[in-house]
Amino acid sequence: MELIFKTLTNLIKENDNIYIMTHKNPDFDGMGSAICLQQIINSFKKNSFIILNNKEKNKSLEKSYKLLKENNLYFNYIYKSKVNINNNLLIILDTHKQIITESPELINRTSKLVIIDHHIKSKDYINESTLSYIDSSLSSTVEFMAKYLKYLNKKVDPLIATFMLVGLEIDTNNFRLKTTKDTYASASFLSELGADNVLKQELLQENKEDYIKRQKLIEKSYMINNNMILCVADEELYESKDLAYIAEQLLQFENVAVSFVIGNLAKDKIGISARSLGKINVEEIMAKLGGGGHITEAATQIKNSTLKDVKKQLLEIVGGIK
Repeated sequence: MELIFKTLTNLIKENDNIYIMTHKNPDFDGMGSAICLQQIINSFKKNSFIILNNKEKNKSLEKSYKLLKENNLYFNYIYKSKVNINNNLLIILDTHKQIITESPELINRTSKLVIIDHHIKSKDYINESTLSYIDSSLSSTVEFMAKYLKYLNKKVDPLIATFMLVGLEIDTNNFRLKTTKDTYASASFLSELGADNVLKQELLQENKEDYIKRQKLIEKSYMINNNMILCVADEELYESKDLAYIAEQLLQFENVAVSFVIGNLAKDKIGISARSLGKINVEEIMAKLGGGGHITEAATQIKNSTLKDVKKQLLEIVGGIK
């Protein structure tokens, strides 16, 4: 990994303007890693911009942005509609699929591209890049960034370390999945940097009504075979993080090795969130439905369909698993 770190550092030093982009509807892993990387780039006296979507707001990150502002920790961002990349360096974090990046069209406008991701490599990965590091043995992109900080012997502000720790915990389902000794070492390192466990819990707190709503959906779940459980939501609209949360919660039940949650993300878009304890690869299942992810964590989005039809497609695929 040292060669990757060295190459990434050289690319940062060689470019005056650097853009950082993660996936659509960014989470704490993607955005925490992006803000950390920007701090690193700033230390090399280079300009950087985190690409955001000014039309879609992620409620789970709004509180974090407010905290940054209150603590005078302003990260430099730019809305995707304003980006003129002009062949500058573009670093993509927490995904390697062009179609689900915040601004897919930007990838074709630069020849200087870096990809850092922890998901299983998909067939439709971005295959032309200056540097690509896709390692599914990592728990999260945060784990990569923590190791990079160690390599550089650099620090980030305790508030940013806290955001990163939140991302690490969410992506490992509180260290129950995709967790190795390196994952624990990264969490320990972030604590050494001042990550605040009390603040972390506050950031992970949720709205009571949303919690009750999800619990009612969990009650609707049922086993579709001897080790898989399925929950089909009602006709209301949900965020992808809600489906993911329910899928993770369903893994806690006895005899459940794999969970699937289907729900409406928009009027013309249905999402499936899949989770596994590790013996069954849910990334392969979601890939057959146009999605992807990790062996234990994957998802897909299907347009112009119905909950009933998407459920039928999933059951047909799952039925073929031995």
